[in-house]
Amino acid sequence: MARSLLWVLGLLVLAALLSAPNWTADHPYVLHMLVLMCIFAIPAVGLNLMLGYSGLVSLGHMGFAGLGAYTAAVLMVDARWSFWSALGAATIASGLAGVCIGLICFRFRGHFFMIVTLAFGLLLHAVMNNWDAVTRGAAGFAGIPRPRPVQWGDEIISFGPLPHFYYLALGLALLAFAVQYLVVRSDLGRILSAIRQDERLARSRGVDVLLYKTVVFALGSALAGVGGVLQVSFLRVAAPASFNMLESINTVLIVIVGGAGSLMGPALGALLYVALPEWLRLANEWRLVIFGGLLVLITLFAPAGLAGLLSSLWRRLSPPRGGSS
Repeated sequence: MARSLLWVLGLLVLAALLSAPNWTADHPYVLHMLVLMCIFAIPAVGLNLMLGYSGLVSLGHMGFAGLGAYTAAVLMVDARWSFWSALGAATIASGLAGVCIGLICFRFRGHFFMIVTLAFGLLLHAVMNNWDAVTRGAAGFAGIPRPRPVQWGDEIISFGPLPHFYYLALGLALLAFAVQYLVVRSDLGRILSAIRQDERLARSRGVDVLLYKTVVFALGSALAGVGGVLQVSFLRVAAPASFNMLESINTVLIVIVGGAGSLMGPALGALLYVALPEWLRLANEWRLVIFGGLLVLITLFAPAGLAGLLSSLWRRLSPPRGGSS
């Protein structure tokens, strides 16, 4: 019974997201915020696979998003590639960078691993900020186009209007969550969970720990690249400040507050990260104080994140199995 109600609730949320352009017609800014939520959720899904399911805490995650963003920007603006071709190339580039950097970072463990990932994130940001000939430097890479119109039957769909771009962002976000679901429910997900719980035991059982860590690091980096491409195409500009150390830490917060190791954690964390500061603009002077205080309270009283808190409330409200309804 509880599982059926959970599926019904999920379908209602999906229906609300699909119909968002209709119920936000008089409030386009709300739809704008939903697009940003989808954009931030995609790299968070990649980090959730690394942090929540594999125990790999990367503090340079948004550097891979920046790599994908600038790869796509150069290909679309300078080489005149289409959005879809640039998206594919940028995803591959971010994934390959994840393999190369991951093989170096995996030589270290614990807080040393986090420091090395942070160092590589700072290195990628420095390249974006200073390689003026390619990235346009600190001034930013302007003029990035939206995806070209596509033909759907007899209709031509342009991604210039906000509702159309929203469906593109929502589609890519749902695809990222589908990838996460398939990985977690597969043998790969179970192996990653075993590595997170006891790496030495997994290695003694014949698990190639380095191989599986590299796979999940590459997959997480590739998803970050997808989010970066979507972000710069939406904002029409790539800026180094969008992929610096602070943004990487914010992504870690999104995963932890939403619920690391939860399928829906990245979505809940991205929703809170995007929406809450906007709601608190009514108290602009105290906005950051209130936001920080709420994050501390969530961390203290909901260590499993919002997803864990909602799951706990659901179990309390659901009737016991075999009990009368």
